[in-house]
Amino acid sequence: MERTKEPLMIGADTVANDLDVSKSKAYDIIRKLNQELLEKNPQAIVIAGKVNRLWYEACLLSGDRRE
Repeated sequence: MERTKEPLMIGADTVANDLDVSKSKAYDIIRKLNQELLEKNPQAIVIAGKVNRLWYEACLLSGDRRE
């Protein structure tokens, strides 16, 4: 049985769909999440317009988001 592999980085389309926001708002959210990730882990690799899926999910589940 083959497991489907989830992407490590997700883009604005996924964020916009998950949070029911516009694509431009999703890019703003990605930018903020990437900034927070770099503050907590300066060695982290970030890609403009994408966010680490594990970091994104952890932030959503923490309930500590203030948009």
